[in-house]
Amino acid sequence: MFIGSSDDVALAAAIVLSLLGEPVERVTPLVGKGLVNKVFVVEASSRRVVVRMSDRPEAPDEYAKEAWCIERAAARGVPTPVVLGVGLRGGHAYLVEAFVEGDEGRDSTAVRTGVWHALGEHARLIHSIPVPGFGLRLSEITEGDAQKSWTRYLEYNIESLSEADPLIGLKVVTPAESRAIREVFVGLRGREFTFGLNHGDLSLKNTIVDARGRVTLLDWGSAEAAVVPHHDLIQLLKMSMSEGDPGGVEFGAFLDGYGISPAELEWMTPELDGLLTLRAFDKLRWAIEWKVEPLSGFVRHAREAVSLCLRRG
Repeated sequence: MFIGSSDDVALAAAIVLSLLGEPVERVTPLVGKGLVNKVFVVEASSRRVVVRMSDRPEAPDEYAKEAWCIERAAARGVPTPVVLGVGLRGGHAYLVEAFVEGDEGRDSTAVRTGVWHALGEHARLIHSIPVPGFGLRLSEITEGDAQKSWTRYLEYNIESLSEADPLIGLKVVTPAESRAIREVFVGLRGREFTFGLNHGDLSLKNTIVDARGRVTLLDWGSAEAAVVPHHDLIQLLKMSMSEGDPGGVEFGAFLDGYGISPAELEWMTPELDGLLTLRAFDKLRWAIEWKVEPLSGFVRHAREAVSLCLRRG
């Protein structure tokens, strides 16, 4: 039976029928499991699969990137869903994966610190995947010169910190704070960074924990080539700003799983603060350029990053 009668449900069934060559018995939309994708669990005669679909112009590249990342992460030993197919049908891009048994990390009865420890182990393996490029799109990950792209990214954000900077008008920084942040960014010029693959959205919502405690990592749409391990670490710092982690227990479990000691984290903290602020400013400038509304979330995060960076600096 099909739950629902929308064209999307019928399309998900047609994709699975064409891909597996098996009759489809049931299609169940997963509501609230994706902000930009339509997600379905499809039960064919011999197995269950997950179909993610989108008609966004960028979706074909995103799904191709996810498949690329999953293949390489799995080869390194990271538990991931098996990708069964990627393509276009009916004006929609799609990604079909084998269904993973278990509970989402937020709903699992497993000890949360144990899940975070496993995520730390996974992240270390992911960061060991070499990539030539720097950026979010598949072509940027698999092609280019990471060091040159990083330098352009850094210099653009340094040069943008001028007296006419719209971030001053948005009250993200005062003129004096802008000069201080500029010095932080200039200080990043001389740092020697390693570049690799980052998942980009390490969180409990992107995990499935099975009865044995095995933690499978999902949703590679935010994966990108960037500084490792810093990029995924600043994503976790950003998340902790909004969600909180009393005592830093879960973040500590992640670091332990990764193999980063408290002393190593302390040594990295100035870099992390600078990179967190750099990324927050770059994202806000992007939102301004593309007239993204509302800007409030970008502005708030940039202000928080400035406060953290200057307080600890």
